[in-house]
Amino acid sequence: MKASAAVGRTDVNAALPPGAVAADPAQLAHNNTYSPLPKFYVDKPVTCRQCGTEEVWKAERQKWWYEVAKGNIFTQAVLCRACREKDKDRRATARRTHLEGVARKRGRKET
Repeated sequence: MKASAAVGRTDVNAALPPGAVAADPAQLAHNNTYSPLPKFYVDKPVTCRQCGTEEVWKAERQKWWYEVAKGNIFTQAVLCRACREKDKDRRATARRTHLEGVARKRGRKET
């Protein structure tokens, strides 16, 4: 079943299934592949690598990731939204701490 769904996603003559979002191949980032590009996106189940939560990666979010954010077509979601937010907060805190340390260091050199 999955194999036939994958073929349909890239088949030029495939009809858009119910709930699918049409892909715009002109908006997909160049990825140096001979593989066919998707013609549409469908909701995909994702299991979070950090917490194991099952979540659905909506077709609309896939379209945004691949066509607007220019994500590589061979990537897919691996974290749930909650874990992505936690990771984003952790990185922001680390960056803020780093920049405060740099500012203090520069302040000592100037005086």
